[in-house]
Amino acid sequence: MRENDVRKVHVICWRRLGWTMACLPALLCPGAAADDLCGATIVSNLKLDHDLTCAAGGLIVGADEIRIDLNGHTIAGSGSGAGIDVAGGTRVSISHGTITNFEAGVRVFESTGVVIKGVEFNGNSDGVDCQAGCMESTIKENEFRNNDARGIMLRGGSTDNIVKENILTGNNVGILLFGSIDSTIKENIVSSSLLAGIRLGVLATGNLIQENTVSANPAGIDIAVTPTGSATGNSFIENTILMNVCGLRGPLVGNNFEENAFGGNGTDSCS
Repeated sequence: MRENDVRKVHVICWRRLGWTMACLPALLCPGAAADDLCGATIVSNLKLDHDLTCAAGGLIVGADEIRIDLNGHTIAGSGSGAGIDVAGGTRVSISHGTITNFEAGVRVFESTGVVIKGVEFNGNSDGVDCQAGCMESTIKENEFRNNDARGIMLRGGSTDNIVKENILTGNNVGILLFGSIDSTIKENIVSSSLLAGIRLGVLATGNLIQENTVSANPAGIDIAVTPTGSATGNSFIENTILMNVCGLRGPLVGNNFEENAFGGNGTDSCS
């Protein structure tokens, strides 16, 4: 292969396809820099072999049915953009690493069947931001620590998502169902939030909040009240609500509560 041919293939590997461990032999992909993938559009499976430090956004998902394996590495930002942006994607998988210091660790918009598993989200504004059209996606077995706004945000227009078996601690709000519809929030451990462990906005309805452990928050579960009312049509089943200032804050009317266990709270319920 001539030198010019090598250079052309190298450019295709890095700029058009996005970097992948299998893109070319190692001799054609030398000397990866710490910011080499920042802003890259990823169109095939990716397994990181080094940390990334990004001045703005991190990775952009550009194809359906691809796997992004952080492989124990960190994507770090400067407070803006998303660590990984998924827009218009289907069945994308993101796993096994750390995302820190972005506006959103992972942002999902108009995408279906996204799976986020085994990731630590630390020091972002939102850990995962599930926006309008975020549907049938699964956020499981992750850790969310010290995120400034929310660990997990399910916005209006997000439907049929599953949030399960996550650990959330030290976030402003652990899980916010701002306008989520028909989602399942199950078996999460939510503690030491600055405002509330699990919070529901007025448009959240049809959601199942089950078997979560919510402890040491100002409000364990918070049903927010606005001038237009509060969330209704949700079910709270078999949650353990411990050592919060207020275990359950907000109106009970219009939601279903069954077999929740309270202990050690300043008060079990308050308005």
